[in-house]
Amino acid sequence: MADAPAPPPEPTLFYTLESADYKLVKMSDLAVKQAATLNNLVTGLGLDAEKAAKSSIPINNIDGATLEKKTSRDRCRDERTFQNGMEFLKALKDEDLEKLVLAANYLEAKKLLRYCCKKMAMMAQGKAPLELRILFEISTDEEDEHAEMELKERLQREAKKKAEERQRT
Repeated sequence: MADAPAPPPEPTLFYTLESADYKLVKMSDLAVKQAATLNNLVTGLGLDAEKAAKSSIPINNIDGATLEKKTSRDRCRDERTFQNGMEFLKALKDEDLEKLVLAANYLEAKKLLRYCCKKMAMMAQGKAPLELRILFEISTDEEDEHAEMELKERLQREAKKKAEERQRT
């Protein structure tokens, strides 16, 4: 009879992260180690258990709801839980998945980013180019040209308005 895999280690310390919308979210030391950006920040700040209990770490690029998804205990932490990680991602709305991808990339949480990219690849599988444009909100060349032309016209109007105001004064 084969030995059962060892259970994942339990967290010993929790850090408080403050999101861009000022929401406080707890993150275990184990989860921090999974995100290179956070791990480097914690190491660089020299946060031990005492200092971590007294302060929060500002994370300005991520909103509270997304940070909570990232910090949810052990969802995608262990390689053996790939299916559990994918189940977690199935429940996400497309907008939430996009935010989670950006957060995982910013925090350098490689495993979570890998799971998110796998989910996006599965979403794209078998889709026609037009369906992909709609799904991932990719603009067409014509839409890009139109937006660029509108921007150019707006900038010209603003420059003309400023020039007229300067002439008046």
